[in-house]
Amino acid sequence: MKSVVSPELRFRRFWMLSGLCVALLIAILSLVPNNKLPDVNMSDKVEHILAYVLLAFWFGSIVVRRDYFWIALALLGFGALIELFQGWMGWGRHADLMDLRADAIGIALGLVLAFTPAGRWACWLESLVRKAVS
Repeated sequence: MKSVVSPELRFRRFWMLSGLCVALLIAILSLVPNNKLPDVNMSDKVEHILAYVLLAFWFGSIVVRRDYFWIALALLGFGALIELFQGWMGWGRHADLMDLRADAIGIALGLVLAFTPAGRWACWLESLVRKAVS
């Protein structure tokens, strides 16, 4: 079986676990009642786009490029699942297809950004650590 996480990364498990922690944080923030969150004076669609840019950029930067389609599909499913939970929970949140559209826009932007040289941030950080240790 071929590696999903980029073989040039030394700390693959760390990067994947960190990304999953970011996803968990986004899920929690998405499910907490609105009145329990601070007002950041930003459109909720912009918040969705930024959250999914972060997720797609993170995972797009650490996995091999052949799996970008699967990242996009997984993140879109993640966003859809959150929307369903928001609708079912009745905690002052509601499911919104426009939120899912904003998630998709964020995913696309994040993967495009991961395809640029900025997408090598994890390799760059690992090289800094190696230089500092040696």
